[in-house]
Amino acid sequence: MDDFAIEVMEVEDAEPLAGALFQRAFGDSIPNFPRHFILSASGSDARHSTLGYVHFTRHQDMYLGGGMCVDPQALRRLPKTCRQQLNEQGGVAFCLLSQAVKRLDDAPAVFGHVGHQGAYKIDLAVGFEPTQFPHLIVYWQQPLSQAAQQDIIQRAHEVGPF
Repeated sequence: MDDFAIEVMEVEDAEPLAGALFQRAFGDSIPNFPRHFILSASGSDARHSTLGYVHFTRHQDMYLGGGMCVDPQALRRLPKTCRQQLNEQGGVAFCLLSQAVKRLDDAPAVFGHVGHQGAYKIDLAVGFEPTQFPHLIVYWQQPLSQAAQQDIIQRAHEVGPF
C-alpha cells in the first residue's frame, strides 16, 4: 500500500486518536469506558490517520458494540492504491469490525444495535446474525445451546438501544 501501513489497534484512551471523529459523527464526547478499537493508517512520513473507530462494552457475559464511525476525509488523503486495497478488503468499517470482534473472544456473544441499512449490511458481512428483535444483531464467539442463545439474546434486548 505504497508507504502506508493499515492496522487495527485497541487503545485504552481513544480521545486523542478518535475524539474529534466521534464528535463529528455523534455530536457527543467519545465514551471513556473500554474497549476502543481504531483502524489507522501510518505512512513513511510518520503521519498517523484514524480512518475508523468502534467501541465495545462488557455487559454480564456479552459485549455490546457501538459508536462505529468512519472518517471519509482521512480516507481521501490516502494514496489511491491504498484506498483501492482497503475497498477490496471490504472497506474501513468491514476491516475494523471484522478484526475487532475477533479480539472479544472472552465472551460467547457480541451484540450490535443497528438502525442504518448500510451499517447493517456490513455487520452481516462480518458475520453478525439478525435476532428476533428489530435492530439487534449478534456475533457468536462460542457455540451455545439454542436455549442459552435465546437467554443471552433476551438479556441483550432488555438493555435497550446501546
